Amino acid sequence: MNRPLSSFLSIGLRVSVVLVFTLLLFSCSQSKNAENKNGASVDSTGINADQTASGEIKSDTLKATALPAAITYKGKPVKIMGWKDKLGDNLLLLTETGEFASADSAEYEDNRDAELHVYHYVKTGADWNKVATVNDQISSCPVDIVTRFIPGALFITDLNGDGIAECTFAYHLTCTGGVDNKVMKLIMLEYKNKYVIRGTTSVNVGEEIPGTMKYEAGIPERFKIFMIAKWKAFEREHYN
Repeated sequence: MNRPLSSFLSIGLRVSVVLVFTLLLFSCSQSKNAENKNGASVDSTGINADQTASGEIKSDTLKATALPAAITYKGKPVKIMGWKDKLGDNLLLLTETGEFASADSAEYEDNRDAELHVYHYVKTGADWNKVATVNDQISSCPVDIVTRFIPGALFITDLNGDGIAECTFAYHLTCTGGVDNKVMKLIMLEYKNKYVIRGTTSVNVGEEIPGTMKYEAGIPERFKIFMIAKWKAFEREHYN
């Protein structure tokens, strides 16, 4: 039995629609697979959304007994890191002095000092050269002193991919007589450049006492994103 030409055209049109719809589904599926394969999406700044978790370079934790004789420092090492980059061999020392009598303690016997120090050394030829230092302290404190590097808040990265590592660390620095917001600083060193965020911790003592944060002008955007993320990760203190 012969079918009208319009019937064949109708069948052909339906087949074409099905084929087009199938191709569209396949194309969407391939795009999604490619996105998943390539990793995190890109945010409005053009930096990967997981940028703050990337960029870390291989580094080693060292002991003070392994330091070259040319490395000098004040205080007791609490963390020593070593790595290689475009500059050569690098060493980073974080030291704390602990409490000691203030210069005015003869007059005010309760007054004590405490210091924190950071030293970045680079090996040039056979010599170790100090390229950056950070020194901070509490002076003449008659109550409780808090001067400590925050555990876990030390990162060796190459976020901008220039072959020169950035060293980021954070610490508390406070003279207090109670449960208060502590002064907090988060610093990034990139060779002889220094970038700083200053503020106070947030404290939870049954209710939240918010802290503060202020970053310096001129921090490169990629570094600033990383530093703010690390600040938020370490700013909160809890007291039961």
